[in-house]
Amino acid sequence: MARELAPAGRGWRLTAGSAAAPGQVDADAVILAVPARPAGRLLAGVPGASAAVTAFGQIRYASMAIVTLAYPRSAFPAPGLAGLGWSGYLVPAVDGRAVKAVTFSTVKWPHLAGAPASEDGALEIVRCSVGRIGEEALLQRADDELAALAAAELAVATGVRGGPVATRVTRWGGALPQYTVGHLDRVAAIRAVVAAQPGLAVCGAAYDGVGIPACVATARAAAGQVLAFLAGRPPAGHAGAVR
Repeated sequence: MARELAPAGRGWRLTAGSAAAPGQVDADAVILAVPARPAGRLLAGVPGASAAVTAFGQIRYASMAIVTLAYPRSAFPAPGLAGLGWSGYLVPAVDGRAVKAVTFSTVKWPHLAGAPASEDGALEIVRCSVGRIGEEALLQRADDELAALAAAELAVATGVRGGPVATRVTRWGGALPQYTVGHLDRVAAIRAVVAAQPGLAVCGAAYDGVGIPACVATARAAAGQVLAFLAGRPPAGHAGAVR
């Protein structure tokens, strides 16, 4: 993992590894695809990047967990999940629920149901997102408690009968950037600083959204910036790389 980033000649030098045994990588261009705080630490030693470092430090993150539940398809009342015509739902904070969003995974991605021998053997896979900013105590519960809580709230919302036949809890500490008041200005400040650094780009969930399309869009934009930079300059004297 990179610990330090600094301009080096016509490119960049990344210092990675432990403090006792650091390694260095020289690159023609660099894409920072890391959360806000690590990105800020990497830019701390780059001249002229202080505004971006400050902005990165102001982006807070929340922890969350994904509770995946599997049910027999017949457990859901008619017309079934697919018959509802939507692939999930959001839960507003004012409802006071532990689950903040639900994705009907087998509606969104039907192949996840597998290929059962009969309709009775078909499964519905549901993913429940648990946890908001300030709900660290909730996320300290054991996996079986979180799964039971998610299943109970899903039953209230959908009418599913009986318990899940399988569960999985996946925890993501500090994984959700919070887009608080002033976020657009912070992102603008970061991008202005980065644009002034030749061969540097940023991408990830800290900027325009946590969804896959939003993250992919930032990655494509970052790759485009770097490719345009590399295409517009003569070859470097060393074997560069894009990281």
